[in-house]
Amino acid sequence: MNRFKRLSPFLGGCAAIAVLALLLVIYTLTRPVPMAGTKNITVDVVYEDGVTDHYQLTTEAQYLLEALKTIPDLTIEGTTTEELGLMVTKVNGRQADYKKDGAYWALLCDGEPCSYGVSQQAIKDGERYTFQYTPADSTGGGS
Repeated sequence: MNRFKRLSPFLGGCAAIAVLALLLVIYTLTRPVPMAGTKNITVDVVYEDGVTDHYQLTTEAQYLLEALKTIPDLTIEGTTTEELGLMVTKVNGRQADYKKDGAYWALLCDGEPCSYGVSQQAIKDGERYTFQYTPADSTGGGS
């Protein structure tokens, strides 16, 4: 019986390492794969009042934030973390303050919530990205 008590922490550690390895494999297989070459994308910004700004862009960028930085009339602001990248809080000077009133900027790809944030979203030719101001009482994707 004593022998099993000594093996228990060892087996727990092995199980934790196996789970971490499995998660790493899953991430590697499902992470966004950037498309090389020139891409034509559309970016829309839908504000709280329903007004929409529309941008067409031809880019060599592989990730959305990289492409957005080349649009002179578009400003994206927020807080950045190493794990998640940029968390968008302000688009073209219009703030969505989740802490204040529950509103946020939803990031959509072809009308569906993006799987990744603006910093990690790989872009593909022909895609349409939308920053949608989303009030607290609405449902939508996250940014």
